[in-house]
Parts: sequence; structure tokens; C-alpha cells
Amino acid sequence: MSDLVFAFLVNAVWQATLIAGLAIPIARRRFALLAATLVACVAAPILTLAPRGGAAPAGVVPIAITPHSTKLIVILYLAGTAAAAIRIGVALLKARRMVIASLPFRGRIRISDRIAAPVTIGRTILIPSGIARDRRLLAAAIAHEHAHVRRDDYFVHVALELLALPLWFHPMLILLKRAIADAREMACDEAAAARRGRRAYAEGLVRLASVAARTRTAMVVGIASTSIERRVASLLRPESRPPRALLIVPFLAAIACTRFNAAPAALQGTWVMDMAVSDVGGKRPYDSFTQTIEQDRARVAVRQKRVTGGRTNVVAWTVITDGVTRPVGGVRGVKGSAAWQDGKLQLRMSGPGKHWEKATAFIRDGRLVCDGVGDHTPYHTEFRRVTR
Repeated sequence: MSDLVFAFLVNAVWQATLIAGLAIPIARRRFALLAATLVACVAAPILTLAPRGGAAPAGVVPIAITPHSTKLIVILYLAGTAAAAIRIGVALLKARRMVIASLPFRGRIRISDRIAAPVTIGRTILIPSGIARDRRLLAAAIAHEHAHVRRDDYFVHVALELLALPLWFHPMLILLKRAIADAREMACDEAAAARRGRRAYAEGLVRLASVAARTRTAMVVGIASTSIERRVASLLRPESRPPRALLIVPFLAAIACTRFNAAPAALQGTWVMDMAVSDVGGKRPYDSFTQTIEQDRARVAVRQKRVTGGRTNVVAWTVITDGVTRPVGGVRGVKGSAAWQDGKLQLRMSGPGKHWEKATAFIRDGRLVCDGVGDHTPYHTEFRRVTR
């Protein structure tokens, strides 16, 4: 499992950077496009590792790293993910306590002394007592917060936060979430301005900024959560928004990214047997034994060149690593199954005839180790990597 998590991290680093870097500049504060980008950033590394019936990706970029380092990175990542999840849970509890501690005002609008600017939690609007006494400020604030309620922004906000959890470490996701917050607030400004008038609402927004400091409370959405200056400028000089057809751009980018898997190298490379430490079951030792291995998320392809007594024997075969027994590609009359899990390849083969073999291959201290048994004879081989 740790190898899959590490492969997800490696792919997420470059894929999320590429997808978000492409989509953010063209989004121009369109909320739906930015939210779709976040979904695509999380989906791409997951889909990259999903089995595709044995189909190989268009390109594999191997990365050499020791199993110990891989496990350490995975442990740190999982610990960080747990901490990020706990932070979201604590923020949700704090938001709920804010609602409970507030006082009724009008319908779902309540007064709270714990906030400095209007916010929306669920379908409840909280306003500070200072704004409640000013009719013009109150009208502007309520128009904005009602837009949040109509759009279900609080629930969408929580859903996007949970969705982004697997990429909590990624700087590009921080920029993307900020862009989403800006787009959300500006969309509500547009809705409020349509009700109150652009200039009147813009004046109210400026007055709200003068009496409300930016709130630092998480898991709320509200009028003072983004730059007031940019929002007023956007109201007075509205920009054309990109067409909805661009929503497909982040998903097309994600699909393109899944064709390239920057997974750990594992067995990938060309290996030469170390005769001094290898035991081939009492059989005549090889003059040389070189094997080239290609590995992706669904299969392992091996080309072996064995030289014994001056005679060369070349064998090439391919197995699908889904644990299902089927004919082995490249070798007639041989069936086998293979499974790749936790950095180990478990391999079983039978044929031709009564021959059978089962083996486990893995990397240890930079060497390819293969322990197995064939026709009741155990063997242990070690290979050193010569190319990647």
C-alpha cells in the first residue's frame, strides 16, 4: 500500500502544478471553473494509478528512491493528512459553537459578538452587533450573505476542503483555494449588487471594510474574507467572464496527465546477476545473466539474456500484475499470475510441461533480490543495477 501512496504523491506534485497552473490564469474568477480545477487536481494522480486492464501509460518517468525513504515519506504524509483532517473538524466545531452562542435577530439571521464581519455558517447568517444598528450596512451585508445561502456556499466550501485533503501539502492548492474564495465572494457581490445597485452596494462594501477587520475564523464564508479593494474595482469595472465551455479544460488536462506515470522505479532498469552471492539451486552457474525490466502500474515486462558455456539464450515475457492467472506474454505454453504489493512482486508460473516456479522479487539496499523455488529446488539471486 505504501508504494501506491508514494506513487500518488509523486504524480500529484507535477500533475496538480500543471493543471492548476493552466486553469487559474484562464478562469478569471469564474467559481465553477476553479472548483472543477480542484477536482481535476485530485483526480489526476488517482486515475494515473488506477488499473486499465493491462494497458500501459504512454510514458513512465522512473524515480530511484530507497524503500526506507519511501516509507518515511508516506508516514509523514499520512500524519500530515490526519492533522489537516483534524484541523477541519475543529474548525467545524468552532463554527457550530459560534451559531449556538449567537442571539436571534430576524429569521435565520443572528447576532454574534465573536465576529467582526458578517459570515454564513450553513444556512445561518451571523452579523456583528455594530452592523445590526446601521440599516444601510445591514442591507448590504444581508444581500451578500443571502447570496451565499442561495448558492449553498458553506456546504460547497466544506466539500471542497475535504476533497482537497489529499493535496494538503501542495502550494498550488493553497493558491487555488484562495482563487476559489475570491471567485465565491465576487459572485455574491454580483448578486447583491443586482439587488441593491452597483454603486450603492460598492459604497456599502467600502463602509463595511472600514468597520470590520478581516475575520480569521475558518469554516465560514463571509463578506470580509477577501480583498475589498479588488471586489469594489470588479463591481465598478466588471470584466467579461470566460465561456462555460472552458470547464472542460482542467479535465482534459487531467486526462492528459494520467498518460504519464512518474512512479518509483522499483524493478525498472537493467540488472546484472552477482554470481558471488547468487545460488541458482545447484545448477551450472551462468557466465553472465542480464535482465532488463520495464514496469508500470499494471504490468511487468522482462527481457533476460543468459550466457552459459558460450551459448546465449534470450527470453522475453510479460505478466499482468493483477493476480489473475493467464498465459504469459512472449512464452508459449506458460501460464502464470503476478501481483505487485508493498514493493514486492509475487510471481507464479507453470509450464511448459510439468515445470513450475514461484518467486518474490524486491529491491533491498539498491539491489534486485529474487527468492524462489522451481520444480522443488529453491534459489536465491541478486542483481546489481547498471542502467535505469
